[in-house]
Amino acid sequence: MTTIRIEHQCPQCGAPANLEETDRLFACPFCRVRSFLLTRDYFRYVLPAKNPADKDLFYFPYWRFKGTLLFSLPSGNDHKFLDVNQCAADLPGMPATLGLRAQAMKLKFLSQELAGRFISPTHSFSDTFTAFQTRFSQTLPKPILYSAHLGESMGLLYSPFYARDRLYDAVLDRPIGNRMLSGSLADNGFKDEKPDWRVNFVPALCPDCGWDLEGQRSALVLHCRNCTSSWYPSGEKLTRVQSDCMEKAEEGLFYLPFWQITCEISDIALKTYGDLVRVANLPRIVDAPVAAREFRFWAPAFKLRAQAFMRLAESFTLTQAQEMLTPALPPERHHAVTLPVEEACESLKVVLAGFLKPRRRIAEMLTRITIHPTHFRLAYLPFREDQHDYIQVQTGQAVNKNLLSLSCHL
Repeated sequence: MTTIRIEHQCPQCGAPANLEETDRLFACPFCRVRSFLLTRDYFRYVLPAKNPADKDLFYFPYWRFKGTLLFSLPSGNDHKFLDVNQCAADLPGMPATLGLRAQAMKLKFLSQELAGRFISPTHSFSDTFTAFQTRFSQTLPKPILYSAHLGESMGLLYSPFYARDRLYDAVLDRPIGNRMLSGSLADNGFKDEKPDWRVNFVPALCPDCGWDLEGQRSALVLHCRNCTSSWYPSGEKLTRVQSDCMEKAEEGLFYLPFWQITCEISDIALKTYGDLVRVANLPRIVDAPVAAREFRFWAPAFKLRAQAFMRLAESFTLTQAQEMLTPALPPERHHAVTLPVEEACESLKVVLAGFLKPRRRIAEMLTRITIHPTHFRLAYLPFREDQHDYIQVQTGQAVNKNLLSLSCHL
């Protein structure tokens, strides 16, 4: 598991700062100003160059994906972890991939002040991601009923090159291939663009009351203890999200966050707990008030290895623990929200495939079913800590402590 490292400057005082790819809350060690990193879509990075001073650079784009591919098979679910990059434009002679450069070198955020020409991507990320899925699903048994991605870290990497008599890799200051150039870059099929993108460093202050927001450096959700509110990034601003916590839990417990996701589901009746009992063929008898409770998908709001993630998501979706919750912020001992709700939503059909019955009709049913998320909220559940695991108090579900610690780099 690897993490991109980024060199940047504090937007307040200009002091140098080293960030990791997973960082969202930045605290400058010099001026002590805390900022939250926001972008309208995805982050863009630039590799460092060693070009001669008399040569103008152009930057070639590469899509990068780091995350887990999930596959629903007739026999169950499977997954593959990926950390790959691929050229985002078709130009003969250009390297198809950057290899391990993104993981081994310190990058910088793309900025409008950076000199050079930037080649426009001609392949969308969705097309490139489809190619990734096709390539890495070839070793799996067929048929693949459904595929999705989880814990995705997607970005655009720009690698520097320059032209002399041929193309040169400006990272190594070496020529690439034997392709000779004549004329301008435009004559050789290069179309450049002016980068219209930047990282927004938003003050980590509550949008409602102006109080300091709290959170870990990788946290996607920040909390205000003054007005008891929680805030989640939406585009280039912070939006309020409902946060629930377990009632009357004993002190000294550790809290893990989960997304509760309400959905509209086609082709099957799955709106209440009673519907869940039927479609999952659960060995339970429920009375009318319990059967009428709203059904919600549950998914961990923190990064975790795919197998453990799917186990927890399926278990808590079947448990439907929302009746034990009350609106509240978590105690200080809690894990940060590190998985976006959009990524959790990607896994819902795979979670459904894990408990849907009968299994002999799973292929036919998954083909017809569509899931449309309509509302989400956070739930913090208490876990008791032992030597190796965090154990959920009500259900007994365990999360290995080492696994949770290592998963922060996914």
